[in-house]
Amino acid sequence: MKFFNIFPLISFLLITLAVISRILYLRSKGIEVNSNKAESPVYKFLLFPVFGVLTLLWIFQLVDAAFTLPVNILPSWLQYKVTESKFLTLTGFVITTASLVLMILSLYHLKESLRFGHDSNNLGQLVTSGVFAISRNPFFLSVNLYFTGLALIKPSLFFIMMALMSVLSIHHFILKEEKFLKKHYSNDYIDYSGKVRRYL
Repeated sequence: MKFFNIFPLISFLLITLAVISRILYLRSKGIEVNSNKAESPVYKFLLFPVFGVLTLLWIFQLVDAAFTLPVNILPSWLQYKVTESKFLTLTGFVITTASLVLMILSLYHLKESLRFGHDSNNLGQLVTSGVFAISRNPFFLSVNLYFTGLALIKPSLFFIMMALMSVLSIHHFILKEEKFLKKHYSNDYIDYSGKVRRYL
C-alpha cells in the first residue's frame, strides 16, 4: 500500500508540471494567461490568504502521507481516517488517474485560450470542441474529480473537507464565469451551453 501513500504527491507534482509547462509555453508565444484586472479587497485580503494557507497545509499533508514526517501541523481529529477500505482506495486511484487524463486533455484542447481570471481585455477563443464537446468545464471537473479521488485514497477529515470545499468553491466560480462568458461571447456561448452540460 506504500504506492497509495506516494501517489497523491506524485499526482500533484504531475498536475503542477502540466499546468506550469502550459503557461510557460503560452507565454513563450506572447500570450498572457493571468488576468490583469484588479481583484476586489475581499479576494485580495481575505480569500487569497486563506486559500494560500489551506494550499500549504494540503501540500504538507501530501508530503506527510508519502514520507511520514516527524512533525504534525494539523490536530489529530483532522487527520483521523474515517474508514480503511481497499475498494475505496482503488476507486480513488481510478478517479484521480481519470482526473489527470481529463486535465491534460483540457489543457491541450484549450490551445491558446487558457486564461486564469476574468479579463475583458484578454479574451481567448471560445472552445467548444474536444473534451469541451462533452463538458463545458472539463478543467474544473478534473479538479473536482482529483480532490474527490484523493479523499477516497486518504479518507481523513482534512482531505474530505478539502474535497467538499473544492466542489463548492469551483461551482461558485463556474457560475461567475458563465455570466462573464455570456456577456462576452453572447449567442455563441448561449447556443453552446444549450447543447453541452455544465459538468457532464
